Amino acid sequence: MRGKKHRLQALWLILLGTLLLAIPPTPAKAQWALTQEEEAYIAGKKVLTAASLDGIAPIQYLNARGEIQGISIQVLQAISEQTGLEFEYRLYDSLDEVFECDADLIFGIPRHYTSEEFVLSTPYLTSETILYINSSLDADHLEDKTYAAVKGSALPEGVEEKHSIYFHTREQSLDAVESGQADYGYGNAYSVSFYKVKNNYRNIVTIPKSKEPREYGIGFIKPDDRLLSIINKAIDSINEKQMLNIILEETSHVERAITFSMMMSAYGEEIMLVALLVVGVLLLSMVRNVHTNNQLRMQNKRHELLAQITNEYIYEYCAASGKLQLSEKCSQLFGSPEQRRAVAEILKSALFAKGQEEENTFTLKLPLADGTTGVFKSIHLSMYDDNGKLYSILGKLMDVSREAAEKEELILKSQRDGLTGLYNATTAKERIIERLRSRGDQLDAFLLMDCDKFKEINDTYGHLTGNQILEHLGRSLKLVFRSTDIIGRMGGDEFCVYIRDIPSHDFTQLKFQQLSSRIKNVIEDIDVSISAGVVLVRKAVAYDDLFEQADSALYQAKRMGGARMVLSGLAGDTL
Repeated sequence: MRGKKHRLQALWLILLGTLLLAIPPTPAKAQWALTQEEEAYIAGKKVLTAASLDGIAPIQYLNARGEIQGISIQVLQAISEQTGLEFEYRLYDSLDEVFECDADLIFGIPRHYTSEEFVLSTPYLTSETILYINSSLDADHLEDKTYAAVKGSALPEGVEEKHSIYFHTREQSLDAVESGQADYGYGNAYSVSFYKVKNNYRNIVTIPKSKEPREYGIGFIKPDDRLLSIINKAIDSINEKQMLNIILEETSHVERAITFSMMMSAYGEEIMLVALLVVGVLLLSMVRNVHTNNQLRMQNKRHELLAQITNEYIYEYCAASGKLQLSEKCSQLFGSPEQRRAVAEILKSALFAKGQEEENTFTLKLPLADGTTGVFKSIHLSMYDDNGKLYSILGKLMDVSREAAEKEELILKSQRDGLTGLYNATTAKERIIERLRSRGDQLDAFLLMDCDKFKEINDTYGHLTGNQILEHLGRSLKLVFRSTDIIGRMGGDEFCVYIRDIPSHDFTQLKFQQLSSRIKNVIEDIDVSISAGVVLVRKAVAYDDLFEQADSALYQAKRMGGARMVLSGLAGDTL
């Protein structure tokens, strides 16, 4: 490989020498000096932005390390050393971007890439034109062939637009001819030779052609006579020997692209040996994995047998495949394969839920084959390989549906009033406070009510009759109000209703009338009526303030004779 590389470099230097010999000698340049106006101009100038097109190596381009280099950069650095001007370099992917940028000057652009109005300096580099053609074609019969043009450049004489394809850079146009996307193109001798060596083109033939010479200079987007004069003087001061040294230095930095065919040609035997070694290692790993999987299956089988005599269900998550498998026993519980797959996805999501990574137990609900939902406790352990990567998760599900139901029933009992089945005072308060904290801008209402003359009823008819009235009142409240409303027994014959999202106070009045009608003749010969105080809730209010305001309204209803509802107003307002 190294020998081939040296031979290619030698061929490149020979070719380069030929190109340099083709450059006509220039006469010795006269001494030069800047005028006082030009020196003052330089002293007042900040860093000048210099822009050009990328992909025109070795004239200007980005190397493999992302650095801007090339003949043009060396010339600008020489101008900087001689004049004191400072430059900041930018390269763009297309000529449109170059001419639309806000740079002070544009470098490395031949005349046929610009308009006639564009001002160019004295050229600092001249190159002959080279025809590059796909080796499968005849160079003498290109009339109807496809021309690889660089976008923004003028087409050569005799080349028609309909037979042209445009690319952003010279390297892209050469790639197109190499691949057969285009048939031929013209370019400067330096760039064509540079990329031919760099990219090891096998399908391109180069032929010198007496087309227009390529002259590279420095142009100005905004005309600046003094800057043009300074740069022309600096370019004229670069003698032939300096220019040859710049060209030789830049064109010797060919960074060749390494292709698969080059690698095989140089290191074919070594690559084959490495490939065989890799295949052997992979085969050994496969054998070990099969053995390990067999051991895991036997372990899982033992777990399966143990699970058959318990209410436990085994599962395994495989990190490599990302799938979770349920044991055969699960088919009895979860039903069809589709249902088991749905359960597996729910379980997998629970395993990797946020905050669950460090825990090995959790409880979740899963759909059962009979359409109901079961509650399961999951216990699992994670297995890791030698590199610390997750290998698998082994776990079991334990059916705790009965225990969960009993626990839920106890919780519900603790929240309910034993006589009416409504929320008790504590739970009703908690639910109302939760609503007050989370409500938006809807209009809500809070009703506080009790039975009129309930003590007299108890004293006259006894507590059994009183309890019947309270039970009937509880059932009536559930029927009249909505399931989203919060209904509670606050104690004795006092009840509350928090109504969510009402259209207006008329809604609460209607509900109160419906409730009064239902309980009026609940027990024969006993006339039962209720009084209520209502507060509308639209703004933030504390529960105690809300209760106190409703209680005041209820007291007012009692003073007015009962069997009526009194509106206190909006929560937080005074009566």
